[in-house]
Amino acid sequence: MIGGYMPMQREADVLPVLRDALASGRTLALPLCGEAPHMTLRRVSSLEELRTGAYGIPEPSEDMQIIPVEEVDLLLTPLEGIDPKGMRLGKGGGYYDCLLAGKNVRTMGCALSWQKVDCVPAQPWDQPLAACADRNGIQVYPSYDVREEADYAGQEEKEQ
Repeated sequence: MIGGYMPMQREADVLPVLRDALASGRTLALPLCGEAPHMTLRRVSSLEELRTGAYGIPEPSEDMQIIPVEEVDLLLTPLEGIDPKGMRLGKGGGYYDCLLAGKNVRTMGCALSWQKVDCVPAQPWDQPLAACADRNGIQVYPSYDVREEADYAGQEEKEQ
């Protein structure tokens, strides 16, 4: 199952990937923005069934099936910038950080070449990406699952 997004201006165009996913019979989940910063993923069977929603972005309707983000094999994310550690700069609404908080989801940012930057100022709630794709290829980040490490540290404290 693939999670994607409908691109806006100044975002990488993932429409060919979304169309290919649907044409090959894969399940596609696209975001439906609720009250900031809440967002759900909804099962989409055709891009033509989307309606203009929040921020003028085509999105699924509320009656479409909710797909838990943990069920998505790969979540493609838009971005404004990304650094060498996989820290993503979004538009500031916190939608993706909220969606991914506490979840173990394989994420891949989709970037235009000029969106790669030296450093993204990270906040404690910011979620790093596993990888980023641009026209030159895919960069996989040597990040680790912070939640697993925190769980392990907590386990060590209990054992002592």
